Amino acid sequence: MKALKTVAIIFVALVVVMAMMLVYLFMSAEVTMEVTSSNTISAATVPAFNTLKDTVDEETFIGTIYNKPAQWRDASEYAYVTYTIKVNNGCLVPIEMLEVQIVPLPEDVVQLGNMQEYNLPAKTTGELSASLLTHAGGSPAREMIVTYYVWGISFQERIIAGK
Repeated sequence: MKALKTVAIIFVALVVVMAMMLVYLFMSAEVTMEVTSSNTISAATVPAFNTLKDTVDEETFIGTIYNKPAQWRDASEYAYVTYTIKVNNGCLVPIEMLEVQIVPLPEDVVQLGNMQEYNLPAKTTGELSASLLTHAGGSPAREMIVTYYVWGISFQERIIAGK
């Protein structure tokens, strides 16, 4: 009987130690993000602008529509803005399904869909990008919400480009 009691105490101690290790992994997880660049180009220089207009009008656009124009203007009145975000995964576990959602301003038209799946192994750094179509002449400053998953649990981080 005493042997069973000793084995039970050892197993309980092992479970407690493993739980503490799990809590340590979770609490020491550090993910940092920063916008490293924003690049603005005129829509008039992008041949795919007319295709984008057609897909928005036909409701086959892949991405997020913010303000669908009732009447499209000339391509020179629009600009594409592409943001590059550096993500540092300081966790001992991988980050899965990184995704960026740009918080729109009134002049923003669409956020282009990104069909690439972003994952980041443990203790590595990577980059992801997000692009939007907006009216030309506006500020590239935007707030972005980056969503990522660690062990199936969703986390969100808000970052600002062009402070």
